[in-house]
Amino acid sequence: MNDGWSEDPTLILGMHGIFEQHPWLGRVSAEYDLDEDVFSLAVKRAAAYGWSSTRFSGGSELGGQRWGHNDAGGDWTQDGNVRQLAWLQVSVAEDLREQRLPVLPMATVLSDSLRRTGVFRLTGLHVLVPVRLAPDSRFDLAAAADWLGLADPDGRAEMVVTVSARESGGLSGRVSEIRDLARERTFGRMTVEATPAGPVGQEGLALPLAGELQTGAMRQTMAYRCRTREWSLEAAVWTTEIFIDALRAAGAGHPALITVSASATSP
Repeated sequence: MNDGWSEDPTLILGMHGIFEQHPWLGRVSAEYDLDEDVFSLAVKRAAAYGWSSTRFSGGSELGGQRWGHNDAGGDWTQDGNVRQLAWLQVSVAEDLREQRLPVLPMATVLSDSLRRTGVFRLTGLHVLVPVRLAPDSRFDLAAAADWLGLADPDGRAEMVVTVSARESGGLSGRVSEIRDLARERTFGRMTVEATPAGPVGQEGLALPLAGELQTGAMRQTMAYRCRTREWSLEAAVWTTEIFIDALRAAGAGHPALITVSASATSP
């Protein structure tokens, strides 16, 4: 019996790191009577890019929307500790042919929102992925690999990637298969090695992760240590998309949780 879980178009993306708010933010908020938070900023930024809109009056709906907003939030505590700085939950559009899941657009919206209000250092990313909606992205991943290849050849960065799913997701015992599929999609720009599953190497994530309702029954099924030339939001998103396409190619059709955490040695 299908409980609708595998058909859920929900995508949740959370960014983790250390944040320092602009000292003048409170002053300008009072001056212009602003009451901005992660949700309001994400809505405004998504509309600016043309990715989503909250206009619903007759005849004014935005065509070609990538997603509909559900919820957003974040922890802007400024204590030097890793926090879940911003997260966004959306319903992905299901009628746009061959569109990749909007991981980079959502990350860009959140990153822009954080940079508008302060400065931050990214330490991790988590994404709840409706894998069934992911198209074959190998062509686009090849282009992304070239983009990420434009990095300091002396740079070194390491990250830990985990994949979690429900037991019904059929991923148990497939660590090597997913590793090999992921390697193919790096086009030589990143190494991928299996590592024991568990909390080790996930210091860049602040728990609990947004999406507990959707991920509560999931269990970590695999973990990998990846090395490339830079740690950045783009690198974290690219890595996430590599594993999304690896899961798709392996025939996974149920939602999965992918986390990417910077190693303590990464700049």
